[in-house]
Amino acid sequence: MKERAVERLSEHVWRVELPCDTLPPYDHVNGYVVAHDDVGVVVDPGSDQREADALLASALSGAGVRLLKGVLLTHTHPDHVGGVPALLRSETARTGSPPPVYVHAAEAGALPEEWQATFLSDGRVLTVGDVAVRALHTPGHSPGHLSFTVTGPGSTLPEAVLVGDLASAAGSVWVGLPEGDVSDYLASLERLAALGSPVLGAGHGAAIVAPARRLRELADHRLEREAQVLAALDLGAADAAEITRRIYPDHPEAVLALAEKSVLAHVAKLMRELKVVHLGSDERGPFAVRR
Repeated sequence: MKERAVERLSEHVWRVELPCDTLPPYDHVNGYVVAHDDVGVVVDPGSDQREADALLASALSGAGVRLLKGVLLTHTHPDHVGGVPALLRSETARTGSPPPVYVHAAEAGALPEEWQATFLSDGRVLTVGDVAVRALHTPGHSPGHLSFTVTGPGSTLPEAVLVGDLASAAGSVWVGLPEGDVSDYLASLERLAALGSPVLGAGHGAAIVAPARRLRELADHRLEREAQVLAALDLGAADAAEITRRIYPDHPEAVLALAEKSVLAHVAKLMRELKVVHLGSDERGPFAVRR
């Protein structure tokens, strides 16, 4: 069995590699424990596997958490919320009541009513001991995606930012319809870069230890894909499927079906910017470069 990582990301943050079913190349989601004194919160307990429950419990114990003040969700995709029910049950059994579940209002409709989610708006600060955890609305991957800055006692700069599926240390992240928005995504990357955090905790994979460079790479990747969409349309009007084939000529159909949703997200941005026009009434096109 693969040994899973529990890593101290910063003075008050621990990354816990939770095995789960998710998109390749990953086989895990990163849950996070933020703790100070004996108080803590968990961010994205995303796995419903028993091994993950044990890893998370061990991380909470190692961080000295006796009072779990809340469960914070960056967003509500299954691989980020899968472990919430088990965590709520275990805390109810231990203390007599479940901790609150915090999420952006735009994501709350995807959660079971019995979780009684508490909405987090942009800028809301939760205190964990003397540590401040601030919610930032960072859409792009999903409409209500949140990131969380973690700022220690006596400091004004974050020691870490937990960024969910906005960024990864390697590869790219998913931005595709119906939930993804490329304009929002690029704006969220800029917002994260302006924070000046020394480390970003991603939803999957290793920590991001050179945030400014990595966020620039992710933005450049999206802009490169946008240029490829425009180049494909310079060959002539095409629907989404044909644009995708022109960009990815050697990919199998199963991959193209997923890539098409990302292509459409780029097309939507280009139409808002009046660089591309929609021909006809079918939402999948055809589209053409605006002349």
